Amino acid sequence: MVSTELLALFPHEKIREGQKELVADIEEVFDKGQVLLAHAPTGLGKTASALAAAIKEAQAKNKRVFFLTNRHTQHQIAVNTLKLIGQKTGTKIPCVDLIGKRWMCSQEVSGLRSGDFMEYCKTIVEKGECEFFNNVKTKSSLTAEAKYLISEIKKRGALHNEELMEMSKEKKMCSYEVSLALAKDAPVIIGDYYYLFNPHVQSTLFAKLELQLEDVILIVDEAHNLPGRIADMLTSSLTTVMLRNAVSEAQKFGYKGLVSWLQDINSVLLDLAVFTDNDKEKLVTKEVFVNAIKKRTDYDELINELEIAADEVRKKQRRSFLGGISAFLDAWLGEDEGYARIIMERQGSTGPMIVLRHSCLDPSIVSKQVFEKVHAAVLMSGTLKPTFMYKDLLGISKGIEKEYASPFPAENKLSLIVPETSTKFTVRGDAMYKRIAQICSEIAAKVPGNVALFFPSYYFRDNVSAHITVAKDLLWEKSGMTKEEKEEFLQQFKAKKDKGAVLLGVTGANFAEGVDFPGDLLNGVVIIGLPLAKPDLQTKQMIAYYDHKFSKGWDYGYTYPAINKCLQSAGRCIRSEKDRGAVIYLDERFAWRNYFTCFPREGLIVSSEYGKYLDAFFD
Repeated sequence: MVSTELLALFPHEKIREGQKELVADIEEVFDKGQVLLAHAPTGLGKTASALAAAIKEAQAKNKRVFFLTNRHTQHQIAVNTLKLIGQKTGTKIPCVDLIGKRWMCSQEVSGLRSGDFMEYCKTIVEKGECEFFNNVKTKSSLTAEAKYLISEIKKRGALHNEELMEMSKEKKMCSYEVSLALAKDAPVIIGDYYYLFNPHVQSTLFAKLELQLEDVILIVDEAHNLPGRIADMLTSSLTTVMLRNAVSEAQKFGYKGLVSWLQDINSVLLDLAVFTDNDKEKLVTKEVFVNAIKKRTDYDELINELEIAADEVRKKQRRSFLGGISAFLDAWLGEDEGYARIIMERQGSTGPMIVLRHSCLDPSIVSKQVFEKVHAAVLMSGTLKPTFMYKDLLGISKGIEKEYASPFPAENKLSLIVPETSTKFTVRGDAMYKRIAQICSEIAAKVPGNVALFFPSYYFRDNVSAHITVAKDLLWEKSGMTKEEKEEFLQQFKAKKDKGAVLLGVTGANFAEGVDFPGDLLNGVVIIGLPLAKPDLQTKQMIAYYDHKFSKGWDYGYTYPAINKCLQSAGRCIRSEKDRGAVIYLDERFAWRNYFTCFPREGLIVSSEYGKYLDAFFD
């Protein structure tokens, strides 16, 4: 049952029938101080439900709402939702929409890595050389001009970060510092995951806001991405390319002593990189690397000298490779539990390179404490399945798991597993590539308008696509596309919807997640094969770790992540109750029990007669 207080805050005329259960569950969990893990398909109205319930709870118990997402487009949706709530209640709800400090900076900082930017920012602020900062703060207090700007912004209610940045830039003020000043009493803060789940960023932000985790009601959007993002935040790497760049930098700025030490580190990496198998990777212990360095110089002194030199370099050119080496050496001294230490040879842009990695396997190292301390939380996603895996991976002890049905008419979607081919390594070859291409060509011809084909890798895609024959334009996505290239590609694809085009993409890459194709912009999706992780040492260590911790290593480290990528790709097709589309899973393994049980069962068909089903559906 949804309370009248929440109904008054709900941003739309009424709560839809399928949405009531979600809204009521979120309200109850917030009231009881629990954590809800919600597998809630697209179209259920997750953002409106969560924000309305969170604001109601925050107002009643004097808490603050953190809405965290890894998608910039979702920032805009959250801000617009708050504007609607303000319009309905007649009370503007201020919010702060934070993106990374580097992206809010008015200085010329393009090309700087995060660590270099933070040091550069710190340096020019301490020297009093940043006019944007100086216009906001004098020592520890706000300037009169900044106070006036902040009061004007508050009158506007919820603002997107681009609106705030434009207003700040016009007054030649640091938009990040203006945002922090607003955040001190803003009831809602919108931002990226790292504002709560990066320990350093969280402690810095909360100290400035004079805030405790216990004061926070947390909403995690697209929560299926959270474990991987936390693991990435806690992972550090050192490469021979980094060392080569650091040597050049040390030579350029006259640090001759460091040149010798850096060359010694490079020698240590090369000495350790002796492999006995074709995979060219192996485990290495913390002590082996540290002791090898200590034979040449004092480890702690080396970190200190590198950081001092890096600070001086940043004053002259903003960016320093020496700082990156120092940061890795410090991170390498971290914990063993929940991490893997691997040395490997990999192909870089300029040739082979050696990589030493302190790789996080267990995101709960950080997230467990966050979820234990916050007042209450909801994690929501259209692919948060199975919910119990995310509860385990994130170390959530007071979690409530719920799965919600899709609000869209079942007859608007054809879900079909076609067990006619396989992408297993043991059966790959020209004959299989041609057979897959034949089926993809027939499906693309039968689906009117645009179709997307998502392959397990670029290599596999290129082998199959050479044999695809269809009277539609073929558009190949590229690895490592820039934001501008992605946008241009999407516009080109969408413009061809009447005649029809075929997007040749990769599951888990540029266009398989976070991109919407509403209406008739995409009428069919084919997921070719299982995008299983490469069975490298990292994957094997993850499987072993989760086997030891949960007795589910193969599921958590291999099977479920692959199925999740497939479901994300499938989700590009149906984005509203008016959309119609076909989703085809092309691989015999999708019908195997261990994979089949991972799929939503609503209307799912297993059949080789794809032509018959497609004709009937689109007729």
